[in-house]
Amino acid sequence: MSKRGYSAGAVMPGSQAFRRQRGLTLLELMVAMVLGLLVSGGIVALFSATSQTNRVQAALSRVQENGRFAMGRMEADLRMAGALFRQTAGTKNWMPRAQAALLPRNAVLVNATGFVVRDMGTETGRLAGWTNAEVYPLSAAYFMRGYECGTGTCTPTVPTGANGFPVAGTALGNRVVGTDVLTLKYVRGIGWSYTVPANATGYGAVFTVDTTSGDGTPNFVTGDLVLVSDCSGSSPMIFRATVAGATITPTAASLIQPAQLRPGTGDANCDARLFNFSRDFVSVSYWLQLAADANPDAVGRLIPTLMRSENGVAQEVAQGVERLDFLYGVAMMSNGGMAYLDATQVSASSNAVNCPQPSSDFERVFVAPYTWREPDCLWRSLRSIEAHGLFNTVDEFGAMSGPDMAYWYSVDGGTGPVTPGATMPVTGRPTGRMIRREFVSLVSIRNGSN
Repeated sequence: MSKRGYSAGAVMPGSQAFRRQRGLTLLELMVAMVLGLLVSGGIVALFSATSQTNRVQAALSRVQENGRFAMGRMEADLRMAGALFRQTAGTKNWMPRAQAALLPRNAVLVNATGFVVRDMGTETGRLAGWTNAEVYPLSAAYFMRGYECGTGTCTPTVPTGANGFPVAGTALGNRVVGTDVLTLKYVRGIGWSYTVPANATGYGAVFTVDTTSGDGTPNFVTGDLVLVSDCSGSSPMIFRATVAGATITPTAASLIQPAQLRPGTGDANCDARLFNFSRDFVSVSYWLQLAADANPDAVGRLIPTLMRSENGVAQEVAQGVERLDFLYGVAMMSNGGMAYLDATQVSASSNAVNCPQPSSDFERVFVAPYTWREPDCLWRSLRSIEAHGLFNTVDEFGAMSGPDMAYWYSVDGGTGPVTPGATMPVTGRPTGRMIRREFVSLVSIRNGSN
């Protein structure tokens, strides 16, 4: 140790090395902190922007997925509207005179005492004023019933109650105000071929079903309603069945007029078929309904939801559907052109000038041929349906600006996107901070013969 008490190799005070070991100055520390904050702020801003972008992209993907799925589901039903198909094989083709139930030139005849089909509402298919209480042909409006709904009531009045639709309103379970309703019906499947004894009529007709001719095992049981469409001998007719194995016979007193049932077995142009009208006749309805948000952080929030009912059993199709509108493309006999009308306009334009010639089954019971047109007869001229839906992101985004929320719903007119106010037009629903997109689907109705 040196004489001043410092060990060998120690750093002496005042030396250059001693000065280098001192702490940072206040200025240096402040500069370092500012730089650190700038870097941290940039990272946070980048993370926030990336997170917001991801949320928006996820929301847009959800809108796209919901829109495509919902419209695709409706398209499948719309294409089937009024369907009563024939199985074709080899040289056999569709027979225009009897190829469909929606736009028939030979209508489906039913027995009023035995015709019971599950449905939304209380529709029976029997026209007001029909004179014969025991027999009537099914009107085209029975297979396609649209309801045009504004901010008030719907036209025609939407059936409500235990077997109808929810009432319109703003509470949980209510139908969304100002959104359209649609009910359509069709026979599902291709039916089954059959053979009958020659010249068999009425209750003496015994149908032997070809169990390999359908799209599955025949599902007939005693008591079911059977639709027979033979393309030739008689109009499509419904009777109640007595079933024994592959044999079906009409149950006593279940036919309209036994003499009218003269079943044939088809010809080179058409396959005669039996359909199970109790199990394969489908009644489908679409409407919008308010459902509860399942998010525990959004208690009490209601989400407009697209609903689909099949034979009275309702299921949710997609959430975040704010508007639903249908336009119907009809062939106008008055000018030979096509017009897209809402349901109210279709009914208002149903007259002898615009409607096509009806089935002779409508004429022969009432008055001289081709002088009477059933109410809502223009539904027989239906050629296409244009479905419009306004879909949103369901979840809200607090950082969205007005232009980000701008949308265009073509049914309301206008030329481009507009920024919504505090509430949505027509429905009066709270706007929220959401992205909205319109989806449109145009579906051709192929089940027609006029």
